[in-house]
Amino acid sequence: MKEVFSNATLVLAISVWAALAVDFPLPTGTGARLQETKAECTGNINKCWIFSYIKPSEPICGSDQVTYSGECHLCSQILYKGLNITKLYDGPCVIPCRKTPELTVKNYRTC
Repeated sequence: MKEVFSNATLVLAISVWAALAVDFPLPTGTGARLQETKAECTGNINKCWIFSYIKPSEPICGSDQVTYSGECHLCSQILYKGLNITKLYDGPCVIPCRKTPELTVKNYRTC
């Protein structure tokens, strides 16, 4: 019984810790500058906890047309992997489509 209580306490502690992980605002839109985004990421990356990467917050669309699980995920790609990307908008990326299959290329889907 003691082991069950210990496990339950650990799960509760992790859940509370994960709930407190927060994202932060980043410059948004096609005009968002990489330098501004990097500055915001550098100043706020310490707010990102390991659970920010595991527990997705609101998805965001990066300028590379990849959906990231939140600002922390995007910033980790910018700061630690050296990607030159910015945040386009909140929500998952919507891939544009082409109605003619022969025009379908990478990053496009057939409608």
